[in-house]
Amino acid sequence: MAVLDDFEPLEYYTKHLKQEFRQSVTDYFDGLVKRSGVDEKLNAATVQKYNAAYAVAEKERGKLGAAKAVRGLTIALIVMALIAALVMIICYACGVTSAIGVLIGGIACFVVGIALIAVLCTAVKNYVGRRQKNYDAAAEKADRIKNEAFDQLRPLHALFSWDATRELIQHAMPFMTFDKRLERERLEMLQNKYGYDAGSDDADVSTVFLLSGMAEGNPFVFQRKLRHAIISATYTGTLTIHWTTTHRDSEGHTVTEHHSQTLVATIQKPAPQYTYETRLYYGNEAAPDLSFSRQPKNVHEYSEEELEKMVKKGEKQLAKKARKATQSGGNFTELGNSEFDVLFGATDRDNEVQFRLMFTPLAQTNMLDLMKSDDGYGDDFAFYKHKMLNCICSRHAQAWDTNTNPSRYISHDLAASRQEFINFNCAYLKSVYFDFAPLFSVPIYRTTKPHEYIYKDIYAMRDDVANYTRCEAETVANAIGEARFAPAGSSTRCILKTQFLRANGRTDNYRITSLSYHTEPRVEYVSMIGGDGLMHAVPVHWTEYIPVSRTDEMAVRETTDGRNDFERRLSLNSFASFVRSLSPDGATGYSDWLVGVPTGGSPFADVDDEQFANALSVNTAAAATGVLAGIAAIEAAADLADAEDAKRAAAEKEKADGGDAGGSDGDKK
Repeated sequence: MAVLDDFEPLEYYTKHLKQEFRQSVTDYFDGLVKRSGVDEKLNAATVQKYNAAYAVAEKERGKLGAAKAVRGLTIALIVMALIAALVMIICYACGVTSAIGVLIGGIACFVVGIALIAVLCTAVKNYVGRRQKNYDAAAEKADRIKNEAFDQLRPLHALFSWDATRELIQHAMPFMTFDKRLERERLEMLQNKYGYDAGSDDADVSTVFLLSGMAEGNPFVFQRKLRHAIISATYTGTLTIHWTTTHRDSEGHTVTEHHSQTLVATIQKPAPQYTYETRLYYGNEAAPDLSFSRQPKNVHEYSEEELEKMVKKGEKQLAKKARKATQSGGNFTELGNSEFDVLFGATDRDNEVQFRLMFTPLAQTNMLDLMKSDDGYGDDFAFYKHKMLNCICSRHAQAWDTNTNPSRYISHDLAASRQEFINFNCAYLKSVYFDFAPLFSVPIYRTTKPHEYIYKDIYAMRDDVANYTRCEAETVANAIGEARFAPAGSSTRCILKTQFLRANGRTDNYRITSLSYHTEPRVEYVSMIGGDGLMHAVPVHWTEYIPVSRTDEMAVRETTDGRNDFERRLSLNSFASFVRSLSPDGATGYSDWLVGVPTGGSPFADVDDEQFANALSVNTAAAATGVLAGIAAIEAAADLADAEDAKRAAAEKEKADGGDAGGSDGDKK
């Protein structure tokens, strides 16, 4: 991405980044394999043995199922025979029938039932027992082989890292840097200069994920929020009524008719709704007075003919809008590229000069290519710009799996583990890149650097405020889990909000307010007129949501541990003892180099900050040398691969030289 004046985001991804990143991810994984010393061929052979053993176990499972079906059928026949015998004998004994055949039939059914019981307790039992034994043996063998394969890969599993994905992306796109966390400096810059609102004061949202950094010198932050809203829920109730009517038929007879009708009543009641919302916020000084918005139109799903019709229809609407603007003194004017103007659709723009400065012919072409192509996600993004703050809200980002937990790669099968590693990281990069792609499509955004970046200004930090941001604290609280802070009687999800209380050295204490609802079943009767002409009260059952809340406190402190090391730290007695001294239930949470511990409302000021620091500074077992992490794995993999290639070439050359020498001697002889 060194060339700025003709950069095409879609082409760069399809022709360069996609393949290069996939290769980098593969090299990274291969580097971990080599470092771990895992024998890939041995594991492949073990997995093959397991697959064969699993197939045998599944076959035995099917046979066992058939045997159990026979047992079930036998039991059913016994029950039917005994019931039939009982019914026929009772009928004969009570004089319901005097037919001797009924008595004989009853006795015969009884005999058959007893015989089947004998068969069930002998032949069928033994048959099922043999099948169960065969299946248990086959399953045990398969599990044993699977555990063997799993044990072969344990050294590799120990090298998987939570941070690998970010490092791989940053290595692939060096023009982009990721923060360890959204620190105060970055947040204050985004808020004070660009107008970003993290939603810290909004009681209806709680931040569950943050990813911030700089893209070519300009600040950005991905934020996922759990959003709460009150919606109108529909409840339905029914009541079936009956009545009779009489009338005379054509012959003068009185006829009574029975009628029934099901009355259906609906009511609307308020109910909470919880949804996740993921957005990319990006600050840029270019076109600082321009604001606009556009919504996705799914352009990539239309054929050329359909797009042509859409553009022609849109041209008329744009012309009409331009005429109205002229008559009313507005400043809206059409672009020369009507296709872009219609399909991008930012018709609420408020500064035509800066809009044209931003969307040059190249920017328009880039944006159209992006929206019309299936190579990415097509036209699935909303684009909001307010002065210097840009917001991208894409559909694909709502389904973006942000959890980089390496447990997803852990498997007994090295090939499957490699494939999962490659697929997840490539999908992660694709989601991140195509949220940035609309921004990268604008050349002036890529050439504009903020004043702070050019002159290295740093926002001044005051000592009378928190060490960490409230939205960071929310991510830590959500990492601990909603259940830990849920109010008594809570029946729904919880929105966790933070309020800074005090700082004790590098430790911040926050008040956590958990907002939720307790539910109570209710019944409302709706009056409706039935077909009988009467009023009826139709019961409608609904749920009342009663707000409940709870406050707690949480201590937050930074740590030098990556996620892997923190997971291992949890097993240390010294750290566990410290956590229990603050939180009797031992609850703790981690998010982007921050550790949070609920304190149950106890005054955290009584706990020395140095104790927290010491608890977080004890070396973990994971700190042992020899663990390959980060991009070093890629470089090490390349070095090891080169060394292996050199050895292989040398061996082949030596073998070839030996063969030639032997042949020459033979010829001489």
